[in-house]
Amino acid sequence: MIVVRCKTTCKMALLWGANVAFRYVVPDITVEGVVKRMKKRYAAVIAAAGLSSRMCEFKPMVCVGERTMIENVIENLRQAGVEEIVVVTGYKSEILARHLSDADVRLVKNERFAETKMFDSILMGLRHLESAYDAVYITPGDIPLVQPETIRLMSGLEGGIVRPIWQGEVGHPVLVRRDLVPRLLEYSGTGGLRGAIDSLQAYVTDIAVEDMGVTMDGDTPEDVRALRKRQVETRSGGGLWPDIQIRVSRSEAVLSPETAQFLEMIDHTGSIQNACGCMHMSYSRGWRTLNHMEQELGYPLVERFPGGSSGGGSALTREGRQLLHAYQQYQESLRRVAEDLFRELFPADLCR
Repeated sequence: MIVVRCKTTCKMALLWGANVAFRYVVPDITVEGVVKRMKKRYAAVIAAAGLSSRMCEFKPMVCVGERTMIENVIENLRQAGVEEIVVVTGYKSEILARHLSDADVRLVKNERFAETKMFDSILMGLRHLESAYDAVYITPGDIPLVQPETIRLMSGLEGGIVRPIWQGEVGHPVLVRRDLVPRLLEYSGTGGLRGAIDSLQAYVTDIAVEDMGVTMDGDTPEDVRALRKRQVETRSGGGLWPDIQIRVSRSEAVLSPETAQFLEMIDHTGSIQNACGCMHMSYSRGWRTLNHMEQELGYPLVERFPGGSSGGGSALTREGRQLLHAYQQYQESLRRVAEDLFRELFPADLCR
């Protein structure tokens, strides 16, 4: 294993602790090293309890591509081989629980989310891990574009605490070996997770990665626009790639990727207003979109329930669910065919 030491005073390094000594590591890629990593078990804690105050929308369910932000985070961890995932909720926990009902994750609610910090949610998640894991990934719920390859690369290192570095900036997720978790749980100093890791600096290994996603979060609407742009670039590999946009029309377009996602968010959140927030769509535009679709189709897509103690809500009708399901299957089938045809007809040297 090759280790190179250097120092940095970049903005993110100052966030983690000024003048931090980074250890850039090349992982063990021998057969023995690969076998050893395959035997290890990994868990993850995702902190998603915050108020999303800078975003003005419910961040975990803001859409980035075809999935919400939290779905992207979970999927990236799953693809990298993480088995047990604990998501710590708080603000709008019921909506998030409904959204993640089929995600095979454990949900833990921080009842005091409005008066506690993210580190408190992380500690709560760590205490609720049940499996016999060897190390645990810790990440906020708004870092949706970390590549699974980056997570697998981190799993190949032997450090007690492993952090990804993109062009000198410390990113997420952070990987913590199991025997150091009690040290995090016992930490009572300042600075949250950053302060806790600073107190364990001797155990920290930082790895330089070619993955901008480790430093890209979704704190503001501008951040979300950057995430969406980056996801398109990542999918295409910087070259040509078919961007399939399926529209189903009558006299005018009724279903498109955006309107289908809007229906899906109504079904997940139980509210037209919340669905508009997830889509970065004004409430008035959401209603206009829905009314146009129903007028074109000639049947209702959404049932509205009046207010009361629960505040009312909305849900897709039977026809609405059938329509959404048919469109999603049609879209996915056409995308697979189109991508295969693209690879067949477009030589690689034209697509670079």
